[in-house]
Amino acid sequence: MIPKRYLIATLFIAAMLVILAVVQANRGPKQGGVMVTDSPIVLSMETFETLAQFELQEGWAPRFTSALDPDQPDPWPFPGGFNTPWEQASPYLRDQGLALNGPNGKSEVVLWRGLEWRRYRFDVPLCSARLDPDRWKYLLVTLRTGAESFETRLLEVPEGRVLWATESGPWSRFSWDGRSVLFGLPSPLGDSLFLATRPVDKELKETTLASWDEKGLPPPPKGWITRSEDLWDDGKDLQGHRLLVPWQAGARLWFPSQDRLWTSDASGWTLWGLDDGSWRRIDAGPGVLQAHPPLAIGRVSLDEYGMAVRHLAPLDAASWEVLPAGAPPWPAYDPAWVWHPTGAIDAWDRRWGSDLAELPHERQREAMARVYRSEWRVSTGLRASVRGWLPAGPEVAMREAQSAAWVWVGNRILLVRLRSVERLRRIKSLLKGT
Repeated sequence: MIPKRYLIATLFIAAMLVILAVVQANRGPKQGGVMVTDSPIVLSMETFETLAQFELQEGWAPRFTSALDPDQPDPWPFPGGFNTPWEQASPYLRDQGLALNGPNGKSEVVLWRGLEWRRYRFDVPLCSARLDPDRWKYLLVTLRTGAESFETRLLEVPEGRVLWATESGPWSRFSWDGRSVLFGLPSPLGDSLFLATRPVDKELKETTLASWDEKGLPPPPKGWITRSEDLWDDGKDLQGHRLLVPWQAGARLWFPSQDRLWTSDASGWTLWGLDDGSWRRIDAGPGVLQAHPPLAIGRVSLDEYGMAVRHLAPLDAASWEVLPAGAPPWPAYDPAWVWHPTGAIDAWDRRWGSDLAELPHERQREAMARVYRSEWRVSTGLRASVRGWLPAGPEVAMREAQSAAWVWVGNRILLVRLRSVERLRRIKSLLKGT
């Protein structure tokens, strides 16, 4: 039998604990309380967990120099991104590392592996750096070796062993499946782009050139180069499965897999397939393409009455299906769009499609910019170049697919963990669904 006085004392202590919990609940951790989990993220966020930090020396920054991709009109860098395979060449490599350029033409890629930074140094500036989208086992870099000369290298990480290197143009990228690399050169013919692909995990057997001799398809433009011996010197030095494609302002290309390549310009579109080591046209026609990565390819063309009609096709075949007339218009093209069957969203919280109407807005970027602003102010006094790099405050690059973000405060770069909120769970489910 428990004495009555013990029961009374126990109930009294429990009541005091309940009162204390109610009083302390709305206070922050620094005041001895706990945060309300469903309060606005900007109000409830006082600190972020730091996963790693990298100290920057004077003159070093996550910036690319003179790098242009053929589907972007402006030079890098662009902030943020989901770091999907079709994303721009951001210097923030998922939640794995950074691409940095420094004084005297030096550069390096640093990757956070095994609780330490691994460095891959170069004696020339970096134009782009990407990790493969599949296993994150390969690092693809394009280096500026001269005023108008570039080199692309494929490195194995973490060892840093160079698997191959080739002369190239100022950009390179993986296919969406991560099994091949695409790079290219401007062509002296004008209104054309010289492309080449190389496999990632097997040797290049021979260097080839697209012949443009497929039956049932239009011949190449007059004076088009279809034989290797007719190439100019830089074109001959480019190794891989090569093809010369029409290219004017506004042209686009998409490289969904190692054996498929779509190109689109004002004159029409073409689907290329890699067959026995050579690129050959599978199909071509009028209209303008717009990718819905990694789901489909969209096409806009005119019908017999001059009305615009939209179609969708799978990534590997030109099997077009017409969209209903009442379907909502597609958003303006941007490679940062991440598509799912009924909508799309990008790293800047632009969204398209009815299913995304209830997706909570991205608010952690704003919270981090506020939290780390004091560190940015301090760094402006430590590094003379910070005011030029970051005139308005810290730079935040979201990596929502990995629940992390990079925060560049000036004299150092932080990798921080994002707060687990409903938006992150929805974003991850969208990416898994695609």
